[in-house]
Amino acid sequence: MRKTFIVLAVCCLLLSATAVARDFKVYGYKTLGPGEIELVYWTDYVLQSDQKMKYFGQTVDRESLWAHTLEVEYGVTDRFMLATYLDYEQPDGEDFEFVQARIIAARYRFGEPGEHAFDTALYVEYYLPRESWQGEAKEKAELRLIMEKDLGGSKLTLNPKFEKVTSGPGIEEGVEFEYGVSLYSKWRGAFKWGLEVYGGIGEFVNLKPMDQQKHYLVPAATWKVAEHLKWNLGAAFGLTGAADDVVLKSILAWEI
Repeated sequence: MRKTFIVLAVCCLLLSATAVARDFKVYGYKTLGPGEIELVYWTDYVLQSDQKMKYFGQTVDRESLWAHTLEVEYGVTDRFMLATYLDYEQPDGEDFEFVQARIIAARYRFGEPGEHAFDTALYVEYYLPRESWQGEAKEKAELRLIMEKDLGGSKLTLNPKFEKVTSGPGIEEGVEFEYGVSLYSKWRGAFKWGLEVYGGIGEFVNLKPMDQQKHYLVPAATWKVAEHLKWNLGAAFGLTGAADDVVLKSILAWEI
């Protein structure tokens, strides 16, 4: 009862608030247990970039952009969990605005750890942009395969991702492919050190030229602040011309 009240209270708080920090996370195989709840606050700050973006009818600089995501995850069974996200953004000199919701986010893991060459899970997400949003957000579906491998204490995680615009501008576009990969050491005291790589190549049948693709290298670390509180920090360095040059990322997760 207490956990249900906390979830309802957090959801009400999020919906009353007036972000895009979704890119720099590699999802792991582990799921929450039945009835377990995790609250997550993501933040990205574009430290250096020569890229532009659309923002409610304007074209603005991405440099100095703050992006925020608020997330609630809930374990339904020992293998299946649901989540909801709210995304916000604030370019330099502009208002802090709600951008989109991701109301359907489900993760299911197959089998038990160590049964196969890779521990595998499936993650599905649906994006609903704000009705008045005139930026780059689109209504779309996302399917992500999660593949995780224990390498003698270190952990390799692969996230091939497939996206399809489902309504509005861009619906004629095909399925786009993106990826996320991470390699983290085992815990050394309160810290795990890691390296992450992200990117996207465009539609399978119409790949983007390399100078229009976005690829990033992200040195990162996870700090176990307390027993149920973890903080992931990193700096993303753009490897291609279309990417931001430097983005700082923070993901704070509290399991209750």
